[in-house]
Amino acid sequence: MKHEPVLAKLNELRKDAQGEGGVEEKALYHMFCFISYEVGPFADFVEKEMAPSEKKDTSPGPKAEEYLGVLTELRDEVDDDPGDMEFIALDRAVAFISQTSGDFQAYLNEAGE
Repeated sequence: MKHEPVLAKLNELRKDAQGEGGVEEKALYHMFCFISYEVGPFADFVEKEMAPSEKKDTSPGPKAEEYLGVLTELRDEVDDDPGDMEFIALDRAVAFISQTSGDFQAYLNEAGE
């Protein structure tokens, strides 16, 4: 699978949540920004099933864990159709961030979260 449709769906989910406020909107926003920043490793992860490696020596903190939990819940809400692009996009995002949670936390630290 190409990574572009996955990114497009993640961006659509981010835009749909704009203006809602709360943790879901923040989780989707930061997920999309982080994955966009890490687009090379994310593309390899989606297209070649290459496991990403963490680049920064940061431990995942409560905010990264909270946002990952929210994204996991969103994915689980649509897991009845594993062929649906919303499920695929959220599943790939959750799996990628789970494997790079320290880097996600470093990004959140830089973003002031």
